[in-house]
Amino acid sequence: MIRLLFRIRVDAACWVLASAMAANSAAAAIVVDDAGNSTETRYGAHVSSDGWVHFVVFSPNATGIDLQIYDDPAATTPAHSLPMHPHGGDWRLRVRGSGIGPGLHYMYRAHGPNDVSLNDQFGAMFNPHYPLGDPYAQKSQDVSYSKIFTGTPFVDASASLYAGGGKSIVYDHSQDLNPGHVVVNRSDLIVYEMHVQDYTALIEGLDESKRGTYLGLAESGLITPGGLAAGIDHLAELGVTAVELMPVMEYDQETANLAGRLNHWGYMTTNFFVPEARYASQPGEEIVELKQLVKAFHDRGIAVLLDVVYNHTGEGQPWDDNGRLAAKYYNLMGLCNTNVFKPTSGDKYYRNDSGTGNDLDFSGPDGTYPKQLATDSLDLWYRAYGIDGFRFDLARMLADGSNDAADWVDNDSSIAAAHLHAEPWDNAGVWYDFMDSGDWGAGNNRWAKWLGRYRDEVRHFSKSTLNNRSAFKRLIEGHGEADNGAVASSKPWRSVNLLTAHDGYTLRDTVYFQDDGGSQNCWDSGGDENLRREREKLMMGILLTSQGVPLILEGDEFGRTQSAASTQEEARNSYRSESTTGDEAVNRVAWVDWRLKDGDNSQSPSGPTYGKELFHWMRDLIALRKKWSHFRRDEFARYAPSAFNGGADAGANNDGKFSYSFEGSSDGQPTQLAVIWWGQTGEPDVMVIYNESPQQLTVGNLADWSNGDWKVLARSWFGDDHDFADLGNWQATAPDAGSAIDVKGRSLAVLISDND
Repeated sequence: MIRLLFRIRVDAACWVLASAMAANSAAAAIVVDDAGNSTETRYGAHVSSDGWVHFVVFSPNATGIDLQIYDDPAATTPAHSLPMHPHGGDWRLRVRGSGIGPGLHYMYRAHGPNDVSLNDQFGAMFNPHYPLGDPYAQKSQDVSYSKIFTGTPFVDASASLYAGGGKSIVYDHSQDLNPGHVVVNRSDLIVYEMHVQDYTALIEGLDESKRGTYLGLAESGLITPGGLAAGIDHLAELGVTAVELMPVMEYDQETANLAGRLNHWGYMTTNFFVPEARYASQPGEEIVELKQLVKAFHDRGIAVLLDVVYNHTGEGQPWDDNGRLAAKYYNLMGLCNTNVFKPTSGDKYYRNDSGTGNDLDFSGPDGTYPKQLATDSLDLWYRAYGIDGFRFDLARMLADGSNDAADWVDNDSSIAAAHLHAEPWDNAGVWYDFMDSGDWGAGNNRWAKWLGRYRDEVRHFSKSTLNNRSAFKRLIEGHGEADNGAVASSKPWRSVNLLTAHDGYTLRDTVYFQDDGGSQNCWDSGGDENLRREREKLMMGILLTSQGVPLILEGDEFGRTQSAASTQEEARNSYRSESTTGDEAVNRVAWVDWRLKDGDNSQSPSGPTYGKELFHWMRDLIALRKKWSHFRRDEFARYAPSAFNGGADAGANNDGKFSYSFEGSSDGQPTQLAVIWWGQTGEPDVMVIYNESPQQLTVGNLADWSNGDWKVLARSWFGDDHDFADLGNWQATAPDAGSAIDVKGRSLAVLISDND
């Protein structure tokens, strides 16, 4: 039984449950005993100790807002419709009565001007025939197009098209167990990017009701078919210190733009305060289950980062439907669109730097509604869910047009301890300024950034096509590189180094496919499977021996592949690899095949048979990174120019510095480089030799760089159980390197010395 068929069965069960709940609700009708003005200033629905529920919503251009209360979760018409009171740009109401409290289903109905047209789409767009969700709701039903609308939502509709879904639900987080936080230093982060559904959908020992869910990801004791650790235990064994969950905020999954497909990744947020309902193992339990998941990670010392999407919403932009203007009236679009979204020049259309058509407008001073919406959302996820940090999708848009750049996020005291990672680009370009330029830098903000150039250049290195020693040095030293060739980061921990991510090929597929386009730069290795193995291990080795924060894509550590996709384009962009009908060929594209960890590619024929070796290699590299300080410096290491053979800077004077002990040909030829990271007091010295050339490299000056003997700790081209010495007993188990070492083409070696 495959996952999607099971979900359909669960959805049917949910429908039966919802029907039963509706019957019960009808038997115990909601009674409004009292309603009136409220002094509450917080947006959303808040339960007070005296029995009142306070509702506050932002809609400054509305002429009237009604609170709609439903006594049936599936109802299309409200049981009560209550006018709210205006307070500046806000509307408020407090309500008390039987059934008024946590679990209450509600929506808003907004009255006001509607002056948009096909040729002037950006303007007031009120229509009281559309019930609207609360943008600040802390729980909601699944928000998706077919559950909200029975037909095309034309802007000038004169009758209701409400299908009965997507209602907001009153919730009280104070009744839940708080997962707390774990503290991981910025330089100690080893981040693992993962998708809640993909990670556990194929774990055979996991109960089907939990596959692809928050609880499934939280469950321990799971194993691969070959008996190896799977699920959350696998992450603990691998040694990562943080997971980055792809979007788990409520989103519209019906925006894939392809018949029979769903939007799989989740970058179409419809509510910034609500966890995605589809990932709950039990209907309606998504909040509690997500908190249990965060607690499970924290119990293993693993921090949790969320991939957050504040640059646009799942409402999209208005569209022309046979000469009539239509729009997704979910919440913001029908309440305050001109106060939230950014127009194009001339104020006629919606700005589209996000690629989805409705960019949020973060320009202007602090306190503007879009900024408050984002910071209030961040505060809730940090405070109530125990989220330890955030990765901001298309983060350039947070600063675009703003006179305080992205300081409005960094200066938010409620998330002062959170990690802040940025994807520092959008369709308008790449912009590092709001983190490392002008008035902003490591001295006054804690932003770190994804480095696309790191990905591009390390892939080229593995193909022997980088041929730029200067650029490669910047990467391994943690300076990174911006698109203009300049240094990208003012601290090592501000560089988030990645080889792959969700929106591209897996690491295995970068050595399997041929794709020379832009950042893809994949080479099929001439079909040579051993070369593919060596290139994967080389790239893993570069990533884990570079200064900065390494980011690992789920499954890359044992050769996950998306090559089963129907097209190569889908293999590198799996955002809609989820079928509405349970088509296994579609669903399995993005799911993690745990058999690959065993070395079994029977379910992924284009995958490797050496997944166990890849896993051991990355696990050991992570262990090396965590054991000593060499590759996770808080500050840029200083260069020790004369450190060889007892020189002036030898011994304690070298501590924490680095030296290039061998440099091959200059720029224009494949880089051949050896760098020594001199250990801090009490640590050994570590030399890493990188060979971009397809030809063997011999480094013959080892004796010049140690008062003791160099030993071979790791060699990427060696096979499983031979590529890494016992890290805990390296003095006895690592072979002597002697005075010279041969490093195979497109490979790396790690040497170690106590320098005695």
